[in-house]
Amino acid sequence: MNGKAKGGLGADRVLSLKPVTRRDFLKVGGAGLAGTVLLGGAGCGVFEGGGQQEQGAGGGSKVFNDYYEGDIVDIVSTTTTDIYSFSILNNVMEGLYRLDKNTEPAPAQAKGVEISDDDITYTFTLRDRLRWSNGDPVVAENFRYAWLRAMGPDTAGDYSFILTDYIDGGAEFLAGDTDEGSVGLEAPDEKTLVVTLTKPAPFFLGLTSFPTYLPLNQEFTEQQGDQFGLNPDALVYNGPFTLTEFKPSSQAVLQKSQDYWDKDNVGVERVNVRIVKEDETALNLYEAGDLDVFALAGQYYNEFQDSPEFESSPYFSTFYLHFNAQDEAMDNLNIRKAIQIGYDRRIVADRILNDGSRPAVGFAPIGIAGPGGETFREATGDTLPAFDAGEARRLFEQGSEELGGAPPLTILVSDDDTSKDFGAFVQEELSKNLGADVKVTSLPFDALYERTNDKDYQISAYSWIGDYNDPMTFMDLWLSESGFNTVSFSNDRYDELISGAKAEPDNDRRMEMMAEAEKILLEENAAIGPISHGALARLEKPYLKNYVAHPYGAAAEYKPLRLEGK
Repeated sequence: MNGKAKGGLGADRVLSLKPVTRRDFLKVGGAGLAGTVLLGGAGCGVFEGGGQQEQGAGGGSKVFNDYYEGDIVDIVSTTTTDIYSFSILNNVMEGLYRLDKNTEPAPAQAKGVEISDDDITYTFTLRDRLRWSNGDPVVAENFRYAWLRAMGPDTAGDYSFILTDYIDGGAEFLAGDTDEGSVGLEAPDEKTLVVTLTKPAPFFLGLTSFPTYLPLNQEFTEQQGDQFGLNPDALVYNGPFTLTEFKPSSQAVLQKSQDYWDKDNVGVERVNVRIVKEDETALNLYEAGDLDVFALAGQYYNEFQDSPEFESSPYFSTFYLHFNAQDEAMDNLNIRKAIQIGYDRRIVADRILNDGSRPAVGFAPIGIAGPGGETFREATGDTLPAFDAGEARRLFEQGSEELGGAPPLTILVSDDDTSKDFGAFVQEELSKNLGADVKVTSLPFDALYERTNDKDYQISAYSWIGDYNDPMTFMDLWLSESGFNTVSFSNDRYDELISGAKAEPDNDRRMEMMAEAEKILLEENAAIGPISHGALARLEKPYLKNYVAHPYGAAAEYKPLRLEGK
């Protein structure tokens, strides 16, 4: 939670965001994120070959109607990168562990794991009587094969890093420097998978729920060849549901699996998914009872935030300004500090994004794991200086004097309405508060991404979204040698802290190291300008119980869902 860089999940709602991933930076954070992951509905009769409502023993419907706001691009776990495909795969497939309704990793295909004293070796034991939907047994080699395929130099997808960053020998295998025998993966028997990590990773069990870590039936996969995953019959399933209908740009139907090991705890018989890209259409469906959830942002957030059906939860994303240190003006610390505190982030969150997003107080988002029972933000506090127009002007004037004159500023934003509204607001505020000459250029997202990635910009705006529940999914972005460091930030102490935290087995200590690093990033260097932390705001029908939208990874979780009184 790849395409071209290590961040972002996107949507086609208010921000016209495309379905992208952590490696495909978001155009803008906050607004629209709910629509990315809150999968809304399609009513009776809209699906070919059906639309009937299946009934439970008590006479209530057991069909959940859901909608995605972008196409389901790729349902092959090796190569997929978009949130919609992630959500499909998360429900028709299952990894060693699965995120539960509280977003905690729980044993799934594995009944448990033994972890070595040095936190390097994980020995997973699979459950008895696991089956693929074609009747084949699910065995440990299915995981080993899938993970090697996702790291193979000729078969890897954009999310290979999610394995190679942690599994011993994975990076060398991906680079073609070694063979698969050098990778820290062993399947000594059908029930046992032994994984050797490069370093301790306290979040690793959560990673095994991520789509790239899903198993593959090697014989079936290779029989399908280049047709694998292109239609429901070109996949086999080991999850709570099977895919019975699939048209990437229009619909998908998921049916409860009778072969799933925990089928008694799957509460709905069927999930209907339709692609609905227009907010007004989705709202009409929701109000007509043909949609079971509705994502809120913009005018709809204002209209419905007092509704008894309103719900909101954190989303592990941060919307921020990138400062390209290769640009002369952005290489000046005082100019960066001035921009960082030169406008009111609360106004952006409350009036422009207007979807439950919170003003940024650091880079790692609200809600992400921290030491002990605290979140990282609770333990660390605010590391981003507060808005201060007077101090911002002083810093800008000092930086201008150091540069020999006030530099003109150009900010790149995406070309959707909300992004342009944000650009106009920041332009006005920086012009007023700093006395700066500010130009805003809006670009199609692909062009914005390309220019940012090529460091052909001065300031640009987009988001980062976490792939797992740990600040490291944000903090390792800014290592000097990171391929995702698009701002050219380089600090020896920062590198020492983050590299050290990656190897530190004591979780409290590694959190302290990341907290110190975040202060270096924001307070000392103003390397970036965080704006807001995301949220998931939606309407839920009152008969929905255990509706889950995960704040990272694959968002949609249908297994615990119950429909009571529908």
